[in-house]
Amino acid sequence: MFKNAKNQIWDIAGCTRYFFVFAWKEIPSYFAYVIAGIVLKSIQPFIAILGTRYLIDEIAYAGRRDIRVILFWLGFICIGTWIHGVSYKFVTERQYHCNDLFYRIINVKLSMRTMKMKFEYTENAKMLDKIKRAENSFDNTGLVQGLTDGFVNVISSFIVLSGVFYLVIRCSVMLLIPIFISFIVSTMVSMKTTKIDEQYYKIYSDQMREQDYYMRNLTDGRYAKDIRIYDASRMILNNQEVMGEKIYQTAKKTNLRKWKFSRFDLMVTEFSNIFVYMVLGVETLLANITIGEFSSLIQSVLEFKNSMITISDGIFQLRYNASVLKHFLEYMDLVDKEEDREEEAALPLPKNADAPTIEFCNVSFKYPNTDIYILKNVSITIHSGDHLSIVGKNGAGKTTFIKLLCRLYEVTEGEILLNGININRFQFKEYIKMLSVVFQDYKLMAFSILENIALEQCMDRGVRERANELCKLIGLDEWVLSLEKKEDTNLYKMFDKAGVEPSGGQAQKLAIVRALFKDAPVVILDEPTAALDPVAESEIYRHFDTLVGGKTAVYISHRLSSCRFCDRIIVFEGGRIIEDGSHEQLMSIPDGFYAKMYRTQAKHYN
Repeated sequence: MFKNAKNQIWDIAGCTRYFFVFAWKEIPSYFAYVIAGIVLKSIQPFIAILGTRYLIDEIAYAGRRDIRVILFWLGFICIGTWIHGVSYKFVTERQYHCNDLFYRIINVKLSMRTMKMKFEYTENAKMLDKIKRAENSFDNTGLVQGLTDGFVNVISSFIVLSGVFYLVIRCSVMLLIPIFISFIVSTMVSMKTTKIDEQYYKIYSDQMREQDYYMRNLTDGRYAKDIRIYDASRMILNNQEVMGEKIYQTAKKTNLRKWKFSRFDLMVTEFSNIFVYMVLGVETLLANITIGEFSSLIQSVLEFKNSMITISDGIFQLRYNASVLKHFLEYMDLVDKEEDREEEAALPLPKNADAPTIEFCNVSFKYPNTDIYILKNVSITIHSGDHLSIVGKNGAGKTTFIKLLCRLYEVTEGEILLNGININRFQFKEYIKMLSVVFQDYKLMAFSILENIALEQCMDRGVRERANELCKLIGLDEWVLSLEKKEDTNLYKMFDKAGVEPSGGQAQKLAIVRALFKDAPVVILDEPTAALDPVAESEIYRHFDTLVGGKTAVYISHRLSSCRFCDRIIVFEGGRIIEDGSHEQLMSIPDGFYAKMYRTQAKHYN
């Protein structure tokens, strides 16, 4: 138990240090508002405690009733409450404004860390759960403001507690008995309910990730056509309803468990209040205290008890927030450690990286958590300037070969060398600068055509001219020039009513232009003409040497007629390379795999 408490203290300290240092770095003035909030929250109870005591005493005793004194204390209560309310509202609004900025900055940090994590984690359920818990931690804790509120409640309540303690014991020490009993019970209940909330958070986050997926399917335009054609909305809604029921049952079970403790706490609190009223009522009847003192003591006792409970709740609030925000810190730390390990082992790209020689040395690969090899003992050398075509049946390992070359996955066995050095020795962001890739499942974004082509590069005149030149070579210029804003036209209508929806062929050409625009020494094209008509495809092939030039090119296609413009063809089957040579060499093998596939396709055209 002591060890667990020690860990919780370290969690609170770690979270507080991280987020308060972050807040101080981003908006130092935030802490001025926090201090002002503590002062204002500490003052607020005493306005009513002092004001009502003297106001009631002045009104209750006709013999010494003084209208000026009555007006003074009325003004003290009303004006003091108004000034406090306005000031506290201003301070809290400024705090929440700052916290909104913190929320956005932290969200960007989380998104950037997610982009830096290993690609294989994007398909890992456990890692996706970690990401979802990290995201949910913001909404479940209030982020920096949530931690701040916990400390503000503890500090301000301690100040109030100190102030009203003298007033309470001066009247009767017996009043402390119900207060402490109520406090002990409330603390134990808070301890139990906080633990229940911590347990619920993990289950809730995992369930919400699944429910969010169903809801995204209904609203994401990528699924819109299939959902409508196959009338899949009811199936998705049914799954969403099933998960929604699971979430409801989890919440119901959690709240019932908490209510078992809370109702006992409520009962003890009510008996405590009755006892306090009885003691102070007797003291008033015996004329030991005035009616005004009775009123102020009732408020003091309640404030004393509430302050003790608030201190306890504040500590448990900090504990809960720390236990939830810990998921964010652990995720960030995990990605940072991986990045640090990569930085430590990173070598600069060799000076001859513009003329790369890539070697697969006995490479085998199986996806995480599986025992099936997708590639087995693959060895091949791709020389600088090679135009290489990769062919094979679906599932033969072609796209996996490309993913390994792009370092989206690490090989299970063997190694991949760049000019004789293992590619994992190089810093990832430097390594990928030498690769231009059009993936089979490429994505365009709801930005302008030019932004989709150039991405992070500046939009100067040279960039526009080069982008337009490539569009002309690919056969995209006629479409671009027909648009009112030309290359500044936005794609899709998500944010721009005047945005355009490119056809499948136009989108694929844009993806090819983007890859060529990067001007990397290695160009990788995975089914780059699948959405093009035969004429457009022929144009791409005709200009292929002009587009790629002396660069190294790796080309995957199921259309074997497109392989003829490549210098070399390798054939994958069952995760292995079974043939390697030029088109003429492979066609000279009558029973060869490539020759059979080529003749099978050719007869449909003949």
